[in-house]
Amino acid sequence: MSPSSSPCLRGQFFRRGTAAARTALLVSALAAVLAAGCDAAGGSARSGSADAKPTRAAPPDASFPPSPPAAAGCDGKVLDHRDIRHPDLGPVRVYLVRRAPYPLPAGCVAAVTGSGRALDPIEVDANWSMEDPLRFAAPATDSTGNTFLVYNPGRYDGVLVLVPTADGFADIGWRSADDHYSGGRFAFYYARPVGPGKDGEYAIVHSIKGCDPSCAEGATAKVTLRWDGHDYLPTG
Repeated sequence: MSPSSSPCLRGQFFRRGTAAARTALLVSALAAVLAAGCDAAGGSARSGSADAKPTRAAPPDASFPPSPPAAAGCDGKVLDHRDIRHPDLGPVRVYLVRRAPYPLPAGCVAAVTGSGRALDPIEVDANWSMEDPLRFAAPATDSTGNTFLVYNPGRYDGVLVLVPTADGFADIGWRSADDHYSGGRFAFYYARPVGPGKDGEYAIVHSIKGCDPSCAEGATAKVTLRWDGHDYLPTG
């Protein structure tokens, strides 16, 4: 490329020709720089080119409030929260809430989507005289996409699993406050999450207290439950 055809000055002045010719060359080159622009490396950036197009930062997934909205039905003190990726609803924030002493149950699990929609709350009987009677497992979510909470209604810990569905989370299976002690489809009293293992999944070790000859003297059996894609079932 000849000096007269270059759009950018490269600091090179040619000694041949008259002073007038050199001046004309300089003016022509400066005009090209002002019209097209010149980068620090000596290349040009042309208006409308892909290289010159401004970039826009990707928007954040969601902006969540620090506490669940009134529509969530979980008024009280927020103990903790986790942001998870729901396979159908996208970003979701799950809140653990301590209610006032009355009415029972004293705990509540709320969830809000990135669009601001409140999902159905889950009432949890938590005994606040115990240490951390309502908390997330660590990590809260395993490779199945399920989210794990630990609750304690009064004596033993239990495991509550939030299983994603098309419009929220599957029904835990509690029908009354007594179920918080006996469990439900996705709630296991006297249990603990174990793992995640090499497959990235939690197992649930469920202790079952026998009452022979009495509940105080009965033996305790332990059963390991694993996810089969639909339910937590005994292994072995």
